[in-house]
Amino acid sequence: MDFQRFKEINDKRMNYREMEDATVVSSYRNIGCGDGYRIYLKIDSEERIVDASYTTTGCGFGVTALAMVTEITKNKTVAEAEALTEADIEKEFEFPERRKNYPESAIAALKQALQDYRKGGGIPMEKRVSGTKALQILQEKGNLREENLSSIILEKQNLDGVDFTRSNLHNAFLQNNSFVGANFEGANLRGAFLNNCDLTNANFRGADLRWAKLTGAKIEGADFSDAMYDIGTRVDSKQITIFNVMRKVGKDLYVKEEEIV
Repeated sequence: MDFQRFKEINDKRMNYREMEDATVVSSYRNIGCGDGYRIYLKIDSEERIVDASYTTTGCGFGVTALAMVTEITKNKTVAEAEALTEADIEKEFEFPERRKNYPESAIAALKQALQDYRKGGGIPMEKRVSGTKALQILQEKGNLREENLSSIILEKQNLDGVDFTRSNLHNAFLQNNSFVGANFEGANLRGAFLNNCDLTNANFRGADLRWAKLTGAKIEGADFSDAMYDIGTRVDSKQITIFNVMRKVGKDLYVKEEEIV
């Protein structure tokens, strides 16, 4: 594997972005590891894909596979894109033998997006909320209570004290934010990335933190009472005591109840 290129793709997050004017936005769940993918395609009147991007809660291999699949999809027709296989991804970047499932999943996510385009599926325009839109709602409303913020990207924001009660932050990319004193009571944070966030004195009572990632986060004074966790919930080793006040549920329950929105 070309480790230098792998690092470059991940450092730059090649094609990793929300697309405000996408023709279709499609969600896909990698059941094998629980990663959430979202594919954005902009398609012109001649069914040519003029732009493609993605967001994901996945690891570096997932990022690389999705970066490759969106890159090779650009400027192809929908029919041409439908014929792509994982072999086409590996022509651009060769994955280690134990990581061949990542290009397979990336192709499956693309095929799902193309099928959604053909059938008029995917996430409806009125239900798409970008990070920019979320901040606009916060400015107008003063809070983000019960908002559907699934898979948004918010980075390096000061969101101290913001009320996210019962909001849907499923698969949200929330790394490197400050949430000091924020209220996430009852919020859906399944698969969310909270790595390197300042969560000091934040309230997570009753929140769903299955498959959530909190590595590098500051959690002093945060309340995790009765919040759900599972084998995919990640915290630093020195913070595992928070599981003593949380409620453990199994991976099977997580997969069974998972709803991609």
